[in-house]
Amino acid sequence: MSARFHLLGEVGATTGGQPVPIRHARVRCVLAVLAVDVNRPVSADTLVDRVFGEQLPRRPREAVYSYLSRLRVTLDDLPGVGLDRRSGGYVLRADPGSVDLHRFRELVARAAREDDRARAVTLAEALELWTGEALGGADSPWASSLRDSLAHEQLAVRLDAHDAGLRLGRHAELVVPLTALASARPLDERVAHQLIDALARSGQQAQALARYETLRRHLADELGVDPNQALRDLHQRLLSPAAVHAAPPVPRQLPLAPRHFQGRVRELEALSGALRCDLVLISAIRGAGGVGKTWLALHWAHRHADDYPDGQLYVNLRGFDLTMSPADPAVVLRGFLTSLGTAADGLPEDVDTLAAMYRSAIAGRAMLVVLDNAADADQVVPLLPGAASCRTLVTSRRALTGLVATHGAVPMRLDVLSDAEARDLLVARLGEREPEAIADIVRHCGGLPLALGIVAARAAVDHDLGLAAIAEELRLARLDALDAGDVSLRAALSWSHRALSEPAVVLFGLLGRAPAADLRTGAIDALADGAAANALAELEAAHLVIRTDADHYRMHDLVHLYASEQPSPGQEDALRRLVDYYLHTAHHADRLLDPGRPPYDIPETAVRAHRPSGEQDALSWFETEHTAMLAALRVATENGWHRHVWALASTFMTYHWRQGHRAEPIAVLSAAAAAAEAAGEPAIQARQLHALGHVYARAGLNEQAVEVLEQSAALSERLGDVTMQGHAHLVLARAWGQRDDYRLAKHHAALGLDLYQRADAPNLVALALNNMGWICGHIGEYEEALRHCQAALPLHRDAGHASGVGETLDSIGFIHEKRGARREAAAAYRESAGIFRELGHSYETAVTLRRLGTVLTEDGDHAGARQAWTEALRIFRGRGLDEADAVESQLTALPR
Repeated sequence: MSARFHLLGEVGATTGGQPVPIRHARVRCVLAVLAVDVNRPVSADTLVDRVFGEQLPRRPREAVYSYLSRLRVTLDDLPGVGLDRRSGGYVLRADPGSVDLHRFRELVARAAREDDRARAVTLAEALELWTGEALGGADSPWASSLRDSLAHEQLAVRLDAHDAGLRLGRHAELVVPLTALASARPLDERVAHQLIDALARSGQQAQALARYETLRRHLADELGVDPNQALRDLHQRLLSPAAVHAAPPVPRQLPLAPRHFQGRVRELEALSGALRCDLVLISAIRGAGGVGKTWLALHWAHRHADDYPDGQLYVNLRGFDLTMSPADPAVVLRGFLTSLGTAADGLPEDVDTLAAMYRSAIAGRAMLVVLDNAADADQVVPLLPGAASCRTLVTSRRALTGLVATHGAVPMRLDVLSDAEARDLLVARLGEREPEAIADIVRHCGGLPLALGIVAARAAVDHDLGLAAIAEELRLARLDALDAGDVSLRAALSWSHRALSEPAVVLFGLLGRAPAADLRTGAIDALADGAAANALAELEAAHLVIRTDADHYRMHDLVHLYASEQPSPGQEDALRRLVDYYLHTAHHADRLLDPGRPPYDIPETAVRAHRPSGEQDALSWFETEHTAMLAALRVATENGWHRHVWALASTFMTYHWRQGHRAEPIAVLSAAAAAAEAAGEPAIQARQLHALGHVYARAGLNEQAVEVLEQSAALSERLGDVTMQGHAHLVLARAWGQRDDYRLAKHHAALGLDLYQRADAPNLVALALNNMGWICGHIGEYEEALRHCQAALPLHRDAGHASGVGETLDSIGFIHEKRGARREAAAAYRESAGIFRELGHSYETAVTLRRLGTVLTEDGDHAGARQAWTEALRIFRGRGLDEADAVESQLTALPR
C-alpha cells in the first residue's frame, strides 16, 4: 500500500486510501514544510520560521523537535517513506510523485508539450488533485503566503484547460464552470473572454452580449479602463449579423394530466414548498407500485406549468418495466438536446459530454424536468440541470438516498390514500351511488390508487356490473377482482418483485405466509432463520414493506396477499420459528409482569427471543404485539401444534387479566382447552378450563362459567389434583354469587377453602378467605365477612402477594359499604386502588375507583367522587369496556 501526501487541500497523508491520523495542527504544518521540499533537507531554523513566523514559543527549537518526533512515529509504518536527519537539516524521504503538489506540477509541465486533446486530459487530471484550499489546517505566515501563490497557480492551469476545451469545441460544457468563475472574479478579463466566447458558441448570443456589457461597466467603474483589445474584437464579432441565432424552442413534453385526481393536499403543498427554493432541488417522490407517484408528479407539473415558461421536459426512465430495459441516460440526453434545438448530427457518444451540453443548453432558462420511474440515482444524476432556474421531479420505487445525500434532494414517501380520499376518487369516477358498496370497496382496496382505478375502470366498462358485486368479488378473491386485463395489480407488483435478489424473494414469500402484515424485526429474523437485515432493506427500498418505527415493518394488505401467492420453500419450519419467537418472548414478558406466578411448561427452541428489560417494557411489548400474538396462536391452532397453543394461552393470561380484556381471552383459552383435549392432556385441559371459567365469570357470562368450571372440577377430581379442584370451586363461588345465589356461592367457597387447606397452600387459602368474606358481605353476614378478610390480609402480605392485598382491601371496602360504614369503606377502597395503580392493574384500579366514587357521593364528597370516577372513566374508555358508559352517566348526574 503506497503512501500519499496531500497539500492541495487539507494537509495530511493517506495509505491504501485510508487517512493517517495526524491530530496536532503544528505537526501537520511541519509535514507541509517537509513535503514542499520533499527529498531536500530543511534546516531547523527554516522549520521554526515556517511553522511559527514571528509568534515564537519560549523554546521554538524544542517545540519543533517535539513535532518532528511525533511525525517520525506517525511515518514509521508507511512503506517507502522516512524522516531523516542530515547535516543540512531534516528530510522527508519519499517518491516526489506521492506528494500531490509535485505531481500537479509534473502534469502541468507534461501538458505544455502535448496537443490540445491530450492536454485537456492531462490538465483535468492535474486539477482533480485539488480537494480544497491548499495547505488547509496549516496556520502560519509562510503557509498563508504559499497558499495564495498556489491559488494563482491553480487558476492559471484552470484557464489553460478552458482554452484547450474551447479550441476542442467543448464550449457547451464550459458555460457553467466559467459562469461561476466569472462571478468570483468579475474583473478578470481572461475569464470573461472565455465565458463570452463559450456562451456565443453555445447559441446564447444575448447572454454573451450582456456579459460583455457587465464587464465593461465594472472595469469603467472600478478601474477607469475599457476591456482589452481581444475582448473588444470578440464583442464586434458578436454584433455581426452572422452571429445572431434564432430563439431556442420551448418543449412541452408533459403527458396528459390525470383526469380524476383526488386528495394529496398535503403532498402537493410539500412539493410546492420544496420546489420554491432558489437552490437546485430534487423532490424524489417514492412509493410502492400503484401508489400514484406518476399521477402526483404530473398533476403538480400541469398545475404549475406556467411557472416554467421556457418549457417542461419529461421522460419515463422505465426503471421497473419488465418488457423493456431501463432508459440509457445518454439516449435520454440526446432526446432532450434535440428538443432544445441542438442538431442531432454530431452529438457526442459519452454521457458526461452530453450532460454538460444539456446543462449548458438550459442554463438560465426556467424549466421543469420530470424524470419518471427511475431505477436508481446513477440513472438520474446525468439528467439533473445545473442551474437554479430549473426544477426537477423524480419518481421511483426506490428511496434514491444518493440523491438526498449528494444533491440535496427533498425526499417524499408517498403513502396510500385516506379512506375519505379513496371515497372521493371513486365518487369522482362513478358518481354518488351504492354508498355501502363504495365503503366496502374502499376498505378492500386499502387506499391504493391503482386498485381503486381498476375497480372504477371495471365498473365503467361493464355497466351491468354493480358495485355491490365488485365489493363481493373483492371480499372473496381480492387480487382476482383487481385484474382488468390490460391493467392488473398483480402485474404492477410483479415489476418490483422480479427485480429482487434471491434472498429478498425468499423473505418476501415467507412474509406473505406470516399471519400478520405488521412484524417486528426479531420476528422477521426468526421467520428467515437468522439475520434478515439485507433482504429486509432491499424489500423496504422496493417499497414492498414499510418501516413503521425503529423495530417494525408492515406490508400493505394487498401486497401481503400477493406475497402469500409466491412460492416459499420451508414455510412450515419458518412459521414454527415465528410462533416460537412470540411464545418465548411472551413468556419472558409474562414472568416480568408476575414474577410470583407458578412456572408453566413451554416447548424449547433455538430461536432467539426478545427479552423485555423490565415490567413496563414487558407491558409495552404485549400492547404492541397483541395482534401478532393472536395471529401466532391462530397459526399454531391451524397447524395442530397443540403444545404451542396452550403454552401461548398461558403467556397471555396475566396481561389479559390486568388489562380487563374479555373477548380475546375467551377465544384464546377456548382454543387452548380444545388443544389439550385433542392432545389427550386432561391435567392441562383442566387448567385451561378453569382459566376460561374465570374469564367467563369476570365478563358476567355466569352460565358459561359454571359449565366449564364444573368440567374443570370433575377432571381435577379424577386426576386427584386437590389444588385445581380448589381453583374451580373458588371461581364457581364467584359465578354463583354473580347469579345472586349466594347460598350456593358460599357452599363452593367453603369447598374451595377446605381443598386449599388440605393442599397446605397458605397463599391460596388467603384467596379463599377473601372470597368467603366477599360472599358473606353479600348476604349480610358482615362480622363473619370481615373476620375472613382480616384473616386473609396477613397471609397475602407474608407471601408478598400485593395484588391479593389489593383485592382483599377492595372486599373490605365493599363489606363496610354494605354495613353503612362509608368512611371505613372509602379508606379501604383508596388503599386498594393505590395498590392496583402501583402494580399497573388498570382494570382493577378502575373497578375499585368506581366503588369509591359511589361511597363518596353517598357521603356528600362530590369533588372526591368526580375525581375517582374521572380516572375510572379514562381507564374503561381506554380499554373499550362497557363500564365506561355507566360511569359517564354517574359523572353527569353529579351535582356541580
